[in-house]
Amino acid sequence: MTKKSVQALGLTAMLFAGAALSIEPAHAASATGDATVKILSAITVTKSSDLDFGKIVPSAAAATVAIAEDNSRVCGSGLSCFGTTTAGAFAVTGTANETVSVAIDNPSITLTDGGSNSMAVALATTTSAMTLSGTGAGSFKVAGTLNVGANQVAGSYSGQYSVSVSYQ
Repeated sequence: MTKKSVQALGLTAMLFAGAALSIEPAHAASATGDATVKILSAITVTKSSDLDFGKIVPSAAAATVAIAEDNSRVCGSGLSCFGTTTAGAFAVTGTANETVSVAIDNPSITLTDGGSNSMAVALATTTSAMTLSGTGAGSFKVAGTLNVGANQVAGSYSGQYSVSVSYQ
């Protein structure tokens, strides 16, 4: 090897060594994530009014009496209906501006006179969901259709139903 070859080889070795020193290893990258939660107020549901069909005089034929959410009554053929009527009403409180679902837990109930006499009621509400107000308040009503039997036995009939409200 000539002196020039050795110098060239030495220069080449130094260039490779310098290049090796200038190659930086890959750096690991990192990021952060957030964890969040929104704690909601417990929902409360309070009955504001009972579903009341008023007073009814039955006839020789079965018929229905319907109470709408606006408290109006439709008295079936042959029946005599009078007295005050009200739809069932409920007040809801919870977290402001949150959406809740509304359900009637038992949409078909039986009213009894405390004895062996009964009448069936079909319950309904047009509110399946609602957004609570800025103060966390809301309300809904329950309508019903009462099946009055032919020559229904006189008496005071009652029964219970339940509703559920939950956050969506």
